[in-house]
Amino acid sequence: MKKLITLCLILTTAVSVMAQQKVKEKDIIGEWVLVLDIDRKDIEKEIEEEENWLARSFAKSVSNFALDIVESIDIEFEFRKNGDLRIELEIFGEREVEYAQWYINREGELVIEGEDEDRIQIDDIDVFMMEDGKLVAYEKGRGGKRHVKEEIYLKRKQ
Repeated sequence: MKKLITLCLILTTAVSVMAQQKVKEKDIIGEWVLVLDIDRKDIEKEIEEEENWLARSFAKSVSNFALDIVESIDIEFEFRKNGDLRIELEIFGEREVEYAQWYINREGELVIEGEDEDRIQIDDIDVFMMEDGKLVAYEKGRGGKRHVKEEIYLKRKQ
């Protein structure tokens, strides 16, 4: 029984390690689009569970407004050689361009930093890892352990 449990633990670890691939420069050079994969149905379901009709009504109005704003934002990343990054934001028809730096750390994680060496924070994102051709966002917890932010990722621009 111990051997079976040990084998299961080893296989689980191997599968989780294989799912997260180290980022390589040649794989990320080019244009990417930020995806915020927020499911309206999940949010609406949570709101409907609220017992207070006033709170439910208010939450529904605010969430619809916020989701409409999120859906109207387009963010594109252009990863260039030598660690240069061009970030183009389009919000309500207004276009803005920012520049940042990127690098791949020893753990094979993609890190993005602003021009003033402050880390760029997008909803507590610390690093990105490659998974199924996407750069998936992770938050780093205590001891450097990564926690996936499943709803946030970068996909290659078509």
